[in-house]
Amino acid sequence: MIPLYGFLEGDTLGLLVLAGEQDTAAELARKLQDAAALRVAPAQHVRVWVRGEPIAHAVTVSAAGLKALDRFDVRFDLRSNARADARREGREP
Repeated sequence: MIPLYGFLEGDTLGLLVLAGEQDTAAELARKLQDAAALRVAPAQHVRVWVRGEPIAHAVTVSAAGLKALDRFDVRFDLRSNARADARREGREP
């Protein structure tokens, strides 16, 4: 397990997340959102950012070059959330 510092958009705390080398960015986002759920409501459409750049959902911890105590950020993907809201409300974006 690799300890990583995760920062979720809207949260006031950075959290320590334990990740496996083969965990994907999507799994990192889920772990961080689960850990912060008391303070920030989980969102379906988020992006993981590493070193100031977004990474694809399928990229693994190892492929992203994340090492012990590195930082990653999870930010809301506002465009995807807006499209999902529009579909729910019966209007296509």
